[in-house]
Amino acid sequence: MKIAVVPGSFDPLTCGHIDLVRRAALLFDHVYVVAMINDQKTYTFTAGERLDILRCDLAGMENVSVEFYGGMLYDYLAEKGACAVVKGIRSPEDTEYEILMADYNREHCPAADTILLPPRHGFEKISSSYVKERCRRRLPLEGFVSPRTAQLLEKKMEDEKWLET
Repeated sequence: MKIAVVPGSFDPLTCGHIDLVRRAALLFDHVYVVAMINDQKTYTFTAGERLDILRCDLAGMENVSVEFYGGMLYDYLAEKGACAVVKGIRSPEDTEYEILMADYNREHCPAADTILLPPRHGFEKISSSYVKERCRRRLPLEGFVSPRTAQLLEKKMEDEKWLET
């Protein structure tokens, strides 16, 4: 069985992420979407909230599982017997960073290679940061995140007074 892992912060999960997971699910027998922690980031949603969003927005994808992992990606890859990490790249900067990460993960888990997928048309500029900025400015989120995720994000930002007045 060919197993892939799609790791990320998913804070929040965007339509670009969902598209990437769908594409990975067509290429592999099973895909683990794993929410992870990046010490460099400040999160809007808790780990539990991110998992809930992932489970809801990816529901119905038969060969996709959602998990949280707080350790190193290469350990998770080995634990799952993964042959691939699937990452989306939107820019030359993304590509450069992901190549460095691919080398690092390959060094620690040589059985898993990294697949870099460019976004489909319409998803080139979507990032979690961009979505949160749109929300702060009270701009529409349609087409950027699911309607349910948009509601959760708007409520979270209202509760934390992040929206512009």
